[in-house]
Amino acid sequence: MTLRGGEVLKIGEFARKSGITVKTLLHYDKIGLLQPSSKTEAGYRLYCDEDFIKLQQITTLKFIGLSLEEIRQLINEKGQNIESIISIQAKALEEKKKHIETVITALNKAEKQIQNNSFLEIQQLIDIIKITNMETRAKQRFNQASNQYLTDSYYWRSKTAELINELIKPNINDVVLDLGCGTGKQIIELSRKVKLAIGVDISDGMIRQAKENIENERIHNIELYIGTFEEPNLNVDLQKKCITKIISNYALHHLTTIYKQKAIEKMINVGGESLQSIVIGDLMFFQNPNDYRQEFSVVGYGPEVDFPSSVEELMNCFSNFDFTVEVHRLHPLVGVMVANRNRIDH
Repeated sequence: MTLRGGEVLKIGEFARKSGITVKTLLHYDKIGLLQPSSKTEAGYRLYCDEDFIKLQQITTLKFIGLSLEEIRQLINEKGQNIESIISIQAKALEEKKKHIETVITALNKAEKQIQNNSFLEIQQLIDIIKITNMETRAKQRFNQASNQYLTDSYYWRSKTAELINELIKPNINDVVLDLGCGTGKQIIELSRKVKLAIGVDISDGMIRQAKENIENERIHNIELYIGTFEEPNLNVDLQKKCITKIISNYALHHLTTIYKQKAIEKMINVGGESLQSIVIGDLMFFQNPNDYRQEFSVVGYGPEVDFPSSVEELMNCFSNFDFTVEVHRLHPLVGVMVANRNRIDH
């Protein structure tokens, strides 16, 4: 088996591509878990495509609960056979498949491509690394208390929520689905203007808080469910709800671009023929994000766990569907995207 798309990278570039911090890579080097393939005469660490293989193994085995020492022993024992290690990881991950469905999908897809074509794209391996790392850190962050949830980015989340509620143009006949509803503040406001509001969130803690907030407001046209973008209808058939509009605020950036595409496809499938529009407020790059590094924390962008896409990449997620997309810029790194279904008049 061979890998395609590899190159020799310095530690900073390797960290950026894989979504792992330089500090973590230095620690892995120090304990002999992941050492660079070579060093320059000046002492710079250099990583190659084979190091992506080992890093993918480390992130997945760490996710399923192994200590770094156990991982080191397992990797040394199993060697560098990516076919066998992906198979082992997939079987282990299935035990936790309710909350790591995206990881399993990525691993199985990689294994199938190896079996069919005897090669694996580096970008696909990078996606596995990022998704695996994202699931553990992001879910921990989502389950924090609400006061920690309200970070410096609260202002921008509020601005996108306000614009979403305006652009969605709610009416009394609408059934609105909010994916990543959080503590329910936005869906509570919308519920007063629509027939039914449905909130879905991956976090038990967020759903509990949302239920409490809804009870305090004495609102009776809101339904809440625990789920993900990949599987938002775990406990109910959402297609039978005749959803007319779908919103998502500050949630999609936790997914890599390929999984944003899958999430949007899922939204369109869940909405079915009744779906009129999708409105997404989130981190999205209108310009080079590196020009605004000093503002990352202000807008709520953590490069270690977040994977915002460019505006063009997000628009391309709708390219295979009959939607007209418009974008409203609030900040060079923040915007609201509206996708309206094109209707044919008879």
